Amino acid sequence: MFGPRMLLGAVIGGAAVYFLDPQNGAQRRERLMNWWDQNREPVMQTAHARAAEAQAMAAEVQAKAAEMGGRANEKVTELRSKVRP
Repeated sequence: MFGPRMLLGAVIGGAAVYFLDPQNGAQRRERLMNWWDQNREPVMQTAHARAAEAQAMAAEVQAKAAEMGGRANEKVTELRSKVRP
């Protein structure tokens, strides 16, 4: 019943209420902008580094899967030759 879409909607709704609050929303948005201005470069560098790591890992997994697929095909061929002379 409560899936990922429901959770995402709750998070977005909560953030909207928090930042668009008529009494304190402007101060919260200002603090967020100041934090982002101070931390943008480290956050972006970390994001780029993690994305590069994820791409490398994906390539490694793909290579392993291809290798395992090749081994499985070899075993199937070997077993077929034993069953069908």
